[in-house]
Amino acid sequence: MGLIDKLKSLFQKKEAPKPEPVVIPDKPTRLKKACKECGKMFSYDSNWDHIPNYCKECKQKFAKEREEKQRAGAPRKIKRTCKQCGKVFTFPNTLEHYPNYCSNCRKQHQAAMKEKYSRKKA
Repeated sequence: MGLIDKLKSLFQKKEAPKPEPVVIPDKPTRLKKACKECGKMFSYDSNWDHIPNYCKECKQKFAKEREEKQRAGAPRKIKRTCKQCGKVFTFPNTLEHYPNYCSNCRKQHQAAMKEKYSRKKA
């Protein structure tokens, strides 16, 4: 091997070792668990960070009971945090459905939905 060949091999770019491909399972495994309230079996994803203790129906029942407790008694104002902007807003407990968005965000959301699903094409 000559001097030039030695220099070529010294300054030649060396290929980096190829990383092993990460194997991602096609479908996450679904595990089953019994609800602590009613005992009904429900499935959850094994990749979830939080494993639920209650089935969907029991969670809805709890939310409905909590809302009924808030409605009970004399009319008063309820404070909530807007899901979109994070501001605290108040509303009376006599409303049929409790809002999740403040009035400004609700107006923006409704305008966006009207524009998105309007029958009239601009």
